[in-house]
Amino acid sequence: MSVEYGTPLIQVKGLGKQFGDLKVLEGIDLEIYQGDVVFVVGPSGSGKSTFLRCLNRLEESTAGQIFFEGTDITDPKVDINLHRQKMGMVFQQFNLFPHMDIMKNMTLAPMKMQKKSQKEAEQEAMALLERVGLADRAHAYPSQLSGGQKQRIAIVRALAMKPDVMLFDEPTSALDPEMVGEVLGVMRELAKERMTMVVVTHEMGFAREVATRVMFMDEGRFVEEGPPDQFFGGPKNERLKAFLSKVL
Repeated sequence: MSVEYGTPLIQVKGLGKQFGDLKVLEGIDLEIYQGDVVFVVGPSGSGKSTFLRCLNRLEESTAGQIFFEGTDITDPKVDINLHRQKMGMVFQQFNLFPHMDIMKNMTLAPMKMQKKSQKEAEQEAMALLERVGLADRAHAYPSQLSGGQKQRIAIVRALAMKPDVMLFDEPTSALDPEMVGEVLGVMRELAKERMTMVVVTHEMGFAREVATRVMFMDEGRFVEEGPPDQFFGGPKNERLKAFLSKVL
């Protein structure tokens, strides 16, 4: 997997997050480059999802800065909605609008935010649906789809905005085991196409297969990172060793 090491796409400096007296994230520094597929793993409650949500300010950090494509998006004067258009987000729960069919779910943001015509937005949406094998479900409603189908739709709905980075917050954790593979298949194709991704997950085998880097978070800090072979094959941190012994 090739990564373009120039100016970082995302640069995190001294990121911290507190809820009252509780420190959820502390002193996080990270650079993510174009083509990076960064997997964030760690025990429940270690701050992984909070970190991911801070990257597009769905969660407001309490310390530090986040630069996205050179702009400090933690600056209150920044129009965060402009930058969020370039940061696709896929959640554990699919967050599809239940009262809209799949085509409307997919074309709403491109038409509203990017001022695309209905015809252009629908053509692009249909191409994305064909890509994930769901073109025949374009006019179904979310309630008529399986969990795996809904999550594939959630991914291509984010892709419809042509983002520069995709953020995945445990995208398979709400799925039945037999549906996990179809969602990972879509993500695997994105990695092959060199889509920049940051993925919070418990899918260790998948991380080993497609990540350019794996990062271990414990108690709100990144305590070890490395390419998958090194991360899984020769962990140095004792906490990481204990974690991997339980999950592999």
